Amino acid sequence: MTGYSEFIYLADLLGVAVFSVTGAIAAPGKRIDILGVIVLGFVTALGGGTIRDITLDLHPVVWVGDTTYLWVAMVSAVAAFFGSRYMSSPRKALLVLDALGLSLFSVLGLQKALGAGAPTEVAVMMAVITGVAGGMIRDVLTGQIPLVLQRNGELYATCALMGALVYVFVYERLGAPSPWLDISAMVVIFAARMASLVAGLQLPEFIARGHRLETPEAARKMENR
Repeated sequence: MTGYSEFIYLADLLGVAVFSVTGAIAAPGKRIDILGVIVLGFVTALGGGTIRDITLDLHPVVWVGDTTYLWVAMVSAVAAFFGSRYMSSPRKALLVLDALGLSLFSVLGLQKALGAGAPTEVAVMMAVITGVAGGMIRDVLTGQIPLVLQRNGELYATCALMGALVYVFVYERLGAPSPWLDISAMVVIFAARMASLVAGLQLPEFIARGHRLETPEAARKMENR
């Protein structure tokens, strides 16, 4: 294993560990037992990569070809299951870890798609899917509106898209992958995500002419009438 491929492998395992933890700490208050927490860890950590590999017809799927991914996901979920009992604010930890996992998986998904010979446009799409799909599955299973669909002052998939576009822009000029390029794109995604949480960055909403945009509070009052 070369130095670069070893870097990619370790970064991928780190992403699995981080996203598995986010799956586990999304469980408090949901009355989910330890087996359910492990399942959440698995689908969060491996869901996006599985969809990517199946879409690109890459066989075997990453965790089938290397069971280390399964062990890392399981150990991370179990550790989070017990560790969350001593965390004062799992919601804040979830957002930070989710941003880290988003940055890791988006860039690694893009890099793997390019390595498989996918067109640039497809590779960018695979970056976003790899980054957000696992979290979407986690949120659906825990009865939450997926972060990627929420519009409450937080950019999400847009951050993955930004990092992917930065990556391909530089990659096409370098002509070869580089650990520094990977890290730079990851920093872009993570920084954009954290900035959106702090500064309330958001995309414009679709509003028809003459329509008055309701606040979330006003919409809830109308629903309860």
